[in-house]
Amino acid sequence: MAKPGKITQLDNDYTKRVRQSHQKKTVLTARRKKRALIIGGFFLVFVLIFGVQIVRTKMALGDTRQAITQSQKKLTEAKADNKALTQKVALLNDRDYLDKLIRAKYYYSKSNETIYSLPSDKTTDVSVK
Repeated sequence: MAKPGKITQLDNDYTKRVRQSHQKKTVLTARRKKRALIIGGFFLVFVLIFGVQIVRTKMALGDTRQAITQSQKKLTEAKADNKALTQKVALLNDRDYLDKLIRAKYYYSKSNETIYSLPSDKTTDVSVK
């Protein structure tokens, strides 16, 4: 290996062109690296923003689905109550049932009729069978 002090570079047109082209390449490489880092940084920021939005949307969707499930349960219970109440209304519109109910619950009697309440008679509601 030669000693570094004894090496000299030629100073002709060819070596100047090679040196300039090498310097241009290093400058271009540095610019490209800087540009790539800036573009990569913007891309990373957008990915983070959209990732956060996706996570928030998934959480909101889960909460909404849970609320829908609870609302459907309440709706099912309300429909069952409505059905039972509709049946009771239909029964109360029936004249025979209403007569039986009034006679059993309030001891209402027809004329010339005597009502006896026996202790063994536990059911006071006609609708219970």
